[in-house]
Amino acid sequence: MAVYLDGTEVEEADGLERAAELLAEAKLPVIAGLMTDIAGAQSALALAQKIGGVVDHAAGEGIARASRLMREGGMNPVSFGELRNRSDRVVVLGEAPLQADPDLLTKIFPEKTLPRPGDNPRELIAIGCKPKGVPSSAKSSKVDLGNQSLATGISMLAAAVAGRSFGDGESALGKSIATAAKKLKDSAFAVFVYSPLELDEPSLHVVLDMIRELCKDTRAGGYTVAAPGNGDGVNLCSVWTCGLPVRTSFAHGKPEHDAWRYSAERLVKSGEGDALVWVDALGGSDVKPPKGVPTILITNPGQAAPRAAKIVIEVGVPGEDHDAALYLPEISGIGMIAGKGKASGLPQVSDILDAIGAKLNAKEAA
Repeated sequence: MAVYLDGTEVEEADGLERAAELLAEAKLPVIAGLMTDIAGAQSALALAQKIGGVVDHAAGEGIARASRLMREGGMNPVSFGELRNRSDRVVVLGEAPLQADPDLLTKIFPEKTLPRPGDNPRELIAIGCKPKGVPSSAKSSKVDLGNQSLATGISMLAAAVAGRSFGDGESALGKSIATAAKKLKDSAFAVFVYSPLELDEPSLHVVLDMIRELCKDTRAGGYTVAAPGNGDGVNLCSVWTCGLPVRTSFAHGKPEHDAWRYSAERLVKSGEGDALVWVDALGGSDVKPPKGVPTILITNPGQAAPRAAKIVIEVGVPGEDHDAALYLPEISGIGMIAGKGKASGLPQVSDILDAIGAKLNAKEAA
């Protein structure tokens, strides 16, 4: 394990002591990124409660959007098992689902499935994406949007499903949309696969309304692609710990959720947040911490330069260097992943956050 303070390697105890001092001096500390396992998320929430801080995830924008839609309008969620074994028509919306999991189509369309409703052959309908390697167990069709946006394509499809006009029905796009809509209305169980990180809120509402329209005569549902960085696992942990999803503040004692107000990026850029703990422990991410405040970066060896933050603390990768509880899309829930090979000796995220909390307790008692 290595700990760096202002780019210089220091003893672990010294680095943790300085981290505790930094958080103790802050008026509104932010604990974000949270690309970690469930144990790390639990420790982050406990630390946030202790210091009156805010918790947010790197994928917080999409998570908050999905949570808000579920809360305000409801939806017809489908588990991955149902998607894989029971659906006949699968609509993939946008590029994000296949970017998040390049093997997604192979998982959705296995050679053998359980008995499913209807007699339709299984089929992929791709809208706004170019799928590669579609398994032989499924037919495939694509709606080429041309110069139209994904949001426009989704709106056109929803109109066609509802039997409303949607522009030039005689164009190539119009005919393709009409064909897709007919297949969906004739399906026994249609499932829409999408990512809230890619679709804006109006488009998500349109998708959910389209599912409700189909459910008048058949069965349909939506499968939300799991947020990266164990986002769904961290969000679930937040809900069962304090009753609220991520983007929650403990600044006033009791937890308070606000998807806009408690965005880590917004808090740092506005200057409201004056210290940041950024956790990026799942093997490296393209999402980088917002800049502008003293930062404690908890990451894996080789993922960040010693001067990448005020304090850099190296930890093991959950599910590789140690056993970890993580959100597993295949079971639509939390599962245990065993560490690989010999123990690396690196601490876990929870070890570091708990140790900082203990340092703060010692300061309070002194």
